[in-house]
Amino acid sequence: MAYNEKEPTWLILKKAATELVELGRISFSRRELINYAKKHVDPEKPESSLDFEVDLVTVNGSSKDKYKDPEKLFLFRIGRGRYTLYDPELHGPLEKYLEISSGIPTRRYVLRNVADSLKSRGYSIHEVKPTGKAIVPDLIATSDGEKIGVWVIDPASDQKTQLRTLAYSIGSAIITRPQYNWVMIIVPPDIVGVIPQGMRNVLEKNGIHIALIEEERRYTVKL
Repeated sequence: MAYNEKEPTWLILKKAATELVELGRISFSRRELINYAKKHVDPEKPESSLDFEVDLVTVNGSSKDKYKDPEKLFLFRIGRGRYTLYDPELHGPLEKYLEISSGIPTRRYVLRNVADSLKSRGYSIHEVKPTGKAIVPDLIATSDGEKIGVWVIDPASDQKTQLRTLAYSIGSAIITRPQYNWVMIIVPPDIVGVIPQGMRNVLEKNGIHIALIEEERRYTVKL
């Protein structure tokens, strides 16, 4: 494979792991992975960098700094020093491991919490599959002719991403408000303060409610 000096370390390891599996190595040791990456993927990459990165790309790794991007989490540790490619159908959803490592719930956890809360109040819940369109809510709840749109800000994402998603969600809620009886935006407590009280009042008067994720209640949602 041709050397590309711009390739990040995680991608070098991913290529090495994928090629090992394609060669029939269902599992491999940490040393085998690093040696293959050095020999066949990027001979110029320092071994220390490759070794350090292994923990960051391991789904069930112990590092608190591991990646949250699904594309960058591709290894699964199956024993001391032994790894295989992560398979969500075999090893379980990625969100489970992110929650365990960070202590912070993922978007999936919050969606389940909101759905359960609304179901207990008699609503039927439809989870909207990702479409790439900012105006689409995460959940739609219906009951006796009432229709609610719900947007969720992922509490596990970094603050910059949370703020960007918040801006998109508010804009989307305003645009699509006529389609619903009312809409709701679920916001982590550490960023709700960026919404001026005057804006919150205007949003509430127009049927756009801001709901908080409550950490003291194990990240439940106050509806």
